[in-house]
Amino acid sequence: MIQKYTKLTNTVYKLLDFLPESDPLKHRAKDKALTVMDGLILINKKAQESAGWASFGSDKIKMQVLEDIDVLLGYFWIAKAQGWLSSANCLIVSNEYEKIKKEITPIAQMELLEEQELVADISAESVLEKPGIVLTELNERQKQIMDYLGKNEKAQVMNFQAMFVDVTKRTIRRDLDELLEAGKILREGDFNEVFYKLRG
Repeated sequence: MIQKYTKLTNTVYKLLDFLPESDPLKHRAKDKALTVMDGLILINKKAQESAGWASFGSDKIKMQVLEDIDVLLGYFWIAKAQGWLSSANCLIVSNEYEKIKKEITPIAQMELLEEQELVADISAESVLEKPGIVLTELNERQKQIMDYLGKNEKAQVMNFQAMFVDVTKRTIRRDLDELLEAGKILREGDFNEVFYKLRG
């Protein structure tokens, strides 16, 4: 198993060599790939230990690794959009990481179900029907989200994860939900194909 993770990380490093040396994305992606590999090795080690506290610790590590994988795949999406990586290479790497996500995920399935329920409950129409909250002042991340959406037609959570590498997925979603409720942005699509864009 560890050999598989090492091989995948080496492949990621080889692909990232196609990115310009001066681009910070290259170094962030390499660091994130190492973090993912370290987390996967730790999960393997904990799986060999006894249940109980070790199991609880392992679940926390799994959730962090799943978030890190999403960020890493976001970096690959950006590199592909810049024309530095081919779609085929991105697809191969994405598929490998998606397989790993399925292998390590009992808790993540619950989170995905919660996410799907949230998206099903809050469509763009239902947000319009609610009396919108008034954001007196946007926080710095929300300003950057609005700026990003102003320059790009639409974006997914993973795009924002790539922008805010030290911020959890949950915090980013909270920022987006506040912007939705305030009527600043719209959410479109469902399940894993959710996009955000500025309100027209």
